[in-house]
Amino acid sequence: MAKIVAIAVAILVIAASSVGAFLLTHHDDPNNGTITVKDMLGEEIEVKKNPEHVACVSRTTYDLLVAFGLGDRIDGVYKTLLDNDWTTVLYPDASKHYAYEYEPNYELLLERNVDLVLCPEKYITDGLKEHGIAALNVSLYGNPDFEPYVFFLADLAKQLWPDVAGVSDKADQWKNDFSTIVDEVISTLESKDYDERTVYYVRGDKNKGINYTDTGKSFNEYVFKILGTEFLGKTMGTSKPSTEAILSADPQVIVIGGIYQHTLENTLRTNTTWENISAVKSDSIYRIGMGFSPMEQMGVFSPVFLADMANKLYPDDFHYDTTTMLKELCQKYFGLTLTDEQAGNMLNGMGPNGNPMA
Repeated sequence: MAKIVAIAVAILVIAASSVGAFLLTHHDDPNNGTITVKDMLGEEIEVKKNPEHVACVSRTTYDLLVAFGLGDRIDGVYKTLLDNDWTTVLYPDASKHYAYEYEPNYELLLERNVDLVLCPEKYITDGLKEHGIAALNVSLYGNPDFEPYVFFLADLAKQLWPDVAGVSDKADQWKNDFSTIVDEVISTLESKDYDERTVYYVRGDKNKGINYTDTGKSFNEYVFKILGTEFLGKTMGTSKPSTEAILSADPQVIVIGGIYQHTLENTLRTNTTWENISAVKSDSIYRIGMGFSPMEQMGVFSPVFLADMANKLYPDDFHYDTTTMLKELCQKYFGLTLTDEQAGNMLNGMGPNGNPMA
């Protein structure tokens, strides 16, 4: 446990102190108002400074850019985020944004005068570049892992919009919000002597059953590493492990996110296939909250995600008031006064009406 925490501390220091130098380059061209940056793959591209029409195809980018005060600079967003009822509750102007496919059509982007596309995968980025469209890779996954990229988007926003008032301050505030929780969790756990538990994550943004998970190199894995657990998705090496592989791994904890989490939780609790798994027998099955997207996909509510998981995994050591945390983040970044009931629904993966989302 102490070794894991030490590694997490070192990694967090690297992420917080050097991500700007390591991941991003910043070269102003006073003649044409452009800026050159590197994306998460280290590929350098020249883009318009202070871009005005951004397509957030990478779902990890939308809520943070809105939180940093850049909602009016967003042209459109990956369509599944607009299908989420929480999105318009948190940001009513989301209804003005175009709903893009995962692989947006370059002709449509040109027609809509998009000046920057934030993409989730290299092949999408490369395809758009071939048609002269500025595109950057902002992925759910890092290489060799996610730790150095935790603050990538916050630092990128500061570089891309240097002249938009408030962006730098809000980006730094969010970095501080998350770093504070990370430091608190690490500090508490390093003084304890816990056996490392295995965690299996069920990815419920699609209804693909218990056999749909997250691999290593993700933000999700990064958080559970901080929490002193072994993230089984990393060792399984696939997002679609077999039933036999899951049963053999015998996870001690199961966490479920996404809009289908309640359906999938019911499957875990009622299908005899899973009844002998340690997590099921000990009732160590936990839901993950919902925001613009599932909270395990990095975003403005990442501090709440980490705090909530700390409460659930170590109830004797952590007592975060996640309802208050969530309300404060909504007020700070979206100017929204969230009720206790709404906060409770979000934390339990429910929709705004208090019912399961799918």
